[in-house]
Amino acid sequence: MTIMKLSTLIPALQNILATHGDADVLVCVQTQGELRGHTPAVAVTDAHAGFDWDSGRVLLSTENPLVALSADEVSAILKSVRSGQSWHAYQAHKSLRERIRELEAQLASRPGEPQAGTSS
Repeated sequence: MTIMKLSTLIPALQNILATHGDADVLVCVQTQGELRGHTPAVAVTDAHAGFDWDSGRVLLSTENPLVALSADEVSAILKSVRSGQSWHAYQAHKSLRERIRELEAQLASRPGEPQAGTSS
């Protein structure tokens, strides 16, 4: 995929302004669910020229944070949603499971303390 240049973007935006008026500016985003109604998008709140390491780039700020995901991560999310699972619930479950292991290890390292799950 070729990155769009500012010299290509400006005429496209001017054409949209001339034909559709002062429309809202949004960035399309991937959705986990079914597509109904408007295309899923996040509002652009600012545009500025990059400097230093970002020199030569036009940077857009959005109303909500956007996170870069690999193609494999997007595929896994879509697969879990299609099968009725929640990716976010799974991630929370993994995090809690790891925390339980850490706490069990801490308890096991305390001498003279009753172990979790055992009766006194």
